[in-house]
Amino acid sequence: MNAGAYGGQIADVLISSEVYDTLHNRVFTLTAEEHELAYRHSIFAEHPEYIILSSTFALRRGNAEEIMQKVREQAASRREKQPLNFPSVGSTFKRPEGHFAGKLIEDAGLKGTRVGGAVVSEKHAGFIVNRGGATAEDVKRVVEHIQRTVYQNYSVELDCEIKFIQ
Repeated sequence: MNAGAYGGQIADVLISSEVYDTLHNRVFTLTAEEHELAYRHSIFAEHPEYIILSSTFALRRGNAEEIMQKVREQAASRREKQPLNFPSVGSTFKRPEGHFAGKLIEDAGLKGTRVGGAVVSEKHAGFIVNRGGATAEDVKRVVEHIQRTVYQNYSVELDCEIKFIQ
């Protein structure tokens, strides 16, 4: 998908990707435009048979000291705001229009909600962490509970960012 953070996104720097099509046993090149990159979306959402083998990016030179300072600041921000002390499924929900998923989840009183080892993070409600032994089913049940509760409280549907594969 079009991963992004801190004002940047993959679409800003992607040139092309070499892709393997598992259905047709072929390798081909996709241009940046052909990736159909948008917020939390790409052509790969509709084509799970495509596997990215490599990508080419247009990077630009910068001042090494300034770049390292920015990296340190962003890493500190992540440590401060995200639950990096436990394994997690990452950011669990897409941002609903006009809202922030983590805020809705927190306002619904769901921080700390637990099924098995899967827990809504106390640090950032937009993350589900593994506090030990969490299964995919545990995570799925927490996700469904969050979606139901947020919809009941705020009439907002949360779209899951993570993909459950059967």
